[in-house]
Amino acid sequence: MTADVLILGGGAAGLIAGIAAARAGRRTMIVEKQQRVGKRLLATGNGRCNLTNTLAKAEDYFGSPAFVRPAMEKFSPMTVCEFFRELGLESREEYGGRVFPRSNQAASVLDALRLGYEELGGETVVEFEVASVQPEKNGFRVQAKDGRSIRANRVICAMGGMAAPNLGGDGAGMKIMRQLGHKVTPCVPALVQIKTQPESVRALKGIKIDGWARALVDGKEVAASKGEILFTDYGVSGPAVMQVSRPLSYALLDKKHAEIEICALEDAKLLWARRERLSVRALEDFLTGIVPKRFGQVVLKEAGAMPLSRTAGSLTDKELRAIASVLTGWRLEVTGTNGYAGAQVMAGGVDTKDFDPYTMESKKVPHLYAAGEILNVDGSCGGYNLQWAWASGLLAGSEAAKG
Repeated sequence: MTADVLILGGGAAGLIAGIAAARAGRRTMIVEKQQRVGKRLLATGNGRCNLTNTLAKAEDYFGSPAFVRPAMEKFSPMTVCEFFRELGLESREEYGGRVFPRSNQAASVLDALRLGYEELGGETVVEFEVASVQPEKNGFRVQAKDGRSIRANRVICAMGGMAAPNLGGDGAGMKIMRQLGHKVTPCVPALVQIKTQPESVRALKGIKIDGWARALVDGKEVAASKGEILFTDYGVSGPAVMQVSRPLSYALLDKKHAEIEICALEDAKLLWARRERLSVRALEDFLTGIVPKRFGQVVLKEAGAMPLSRTAGSLTDKELRAIASVLTGWRLEVTGTNGYAGAQVMAGGVDTKDFDPYTMESKKVPHLYAAGEILNVDGSCGGYNLQWAWASGLLAGSEAAKG
């Protein structure tokens, strides 16, 4: 088998790179180790696929914003939406700049990519697990573990990272890139659930609150996010928690002290007036109406305001200050994360210093390109990571097709 442009990986970045290369008239082939392309794409956005974010800009990404900028400027969120419109996919913008397909189905996004690629004559080879990429004169030979091989003039590595191993994330692409002389920066799960001491949160399993989640490393706040916080039997989850999980993952990797602080109430001054107004109410219901009842009772216990059978009017100023402290900043020691199995994305990856940001071509291996999560670029949830997949894939595909 031969191809002008061979793309390793049939995920978001790989599929859109394939369309870009095929549009330029190149014989394009995508190889995918799974039985079909785009399996992980189907799981994004709770099955709705948060396509992009209209607010996304280079400065929003971890890694190197300077590296991200050329791709983001050439293939902005609006350009991406127009690209998909040309493929027959209509979209709509929702809260916070999040863009979803009008169908509300991730399958529509995959169908648009798959059909667009096939209509351009693009080829796909599934159940092809890449074993090696060997540079040769005027191209590459890509070998599969089952012995099959493909000769290509240009290769784009879009094999993803280690997030979602049940959908194919295994880090194999980074091994390939290492073999080709590329450095890989330390990798950790990001946008992931956080584990704490279970005794602190077990009674709150299933409780949701709206508040602030703050990540602290060695006692210093390093990230904060407002939104839904979900308590589980192992710790905390929810959008606000996952947004601040990246620095906590790296803190655990570096053996630093990691904590997550939960703020359920930004201003607790109302507690003093509440004590007077609800003086005869049982303490166990003192916070009911501010926060969920079960959460309020745990807060009171954490603050040492016991027993809960007494009246609210018996609370001392010292006890109110303790309750206020927990409500506005309950610190939980972080013991771990749910790992790559629970992560939406991987932080870290192939070092971008060895790639041209204007072409996505390797500086070490001519005619080798990379796109998507395999590179040391990641963003917040809300469409940012898919936007990077589209932008980097389009840039790599269009530039590889010029050869």
